Amino acid sequence: MPIMSILLAIILIVLLVFLYKKREETESNLGLKIVGYFWLGAFAFKVNEMPLPLGFLLFLLIFRPMTNVKTKQRSAYLGLACFLILYLISPAVERELFERPRDVVAASNNMFQIKFTNDWRTIRDQLKIDEHARLVYFKSHYQKNGLIDRLYYYVVSVSEKDSIYYDIHFSADTNRYTIRAEKIGAKGVEYGEFVEASRFFEVLDEVQVRNLSLEQPFVGYTLRFDGERIKNADEYQQKYVIQGKEIKTITNDQLPTEGYPITVCGKGEPYELPTGSGLSNRCEANADFFFDDYIK
Repeated sequence: MPIMSILLAIILIVLLVFLYKKREETESNLGLKIVGYFWLGAFAFKVNEMPLPLGFLLFLLIFRPMTNVKTKQRSAYLGLACFLILYLISPAVERELFERPRDVVAASNNMFQIKFTNDWRTIRDQLKIDEHARLVYFKSHYQKNGLIDRLYYYVVSVSEKDSIYYDIHFSADTNRYTIRAEKIGAKGVEYGEFVEASRFFEVLDEVQVRNLSLEQPFVGYTLRFDGERIKNADEYQQKYVIQGKEIKTITNDQLPTEGYPITVCGKGEPYELPTGSGLSNRCEANADFFFDDYIK
């Protein structure tokens, strides 16, 4: 924020000049001493990235001005105020502004009609998300007619030092996405091998979610994606491969298969939990749909 930095610098200069004019007595090189006491009060020492006001502590413990005492004390306190603004207040305000939730209107509330690529591009453009951001997790609960009950996903803009984690939740009530961003620094590098979000949404749009179906109809469905490429040799779960708009069965003699699996789970009628704590509808059948796969 260059404008804020310039404004802060002007205010500091004005305050230092004011302190000099309000000096208690004449003293040689007082202007330089006022600046020195200010820098002493503002001096920070970092321990495990935590800033400590070491300069102000030294001022309290060691420095005992004999002349223009109040002027020099005020200069040191002004430095401390600058320390608090630069290292505590300003970062907190910036973090609050950066992490504030932002809403983006969705094109549809139906998994069979929504254009995922368009919605993702809108979110990406409005929040200025890296076009190569990685999809960490995606999950949607929807009814047999496609109406979304719940949908959310997590995306990471990967950088060696300045990675950003995005929590994206869809609300069926408002037909909007609510996005929260969080800076996670170097930790984002671990997601570098996950699939690009744009690729995942491109696959969903091309194949159409309604075609990611199971062998029998269910009351509702859950579509889940974990973001990582895997190698799978499980012979007991139904597997398919997505090739553009086509979906082909993966037979056991083609295992192991390697790719990004989208898992679809079919759910029956809700039932009451034994504890009486609410309703649930468990997964009664599921299948994996691989894309960008390698089949032997």
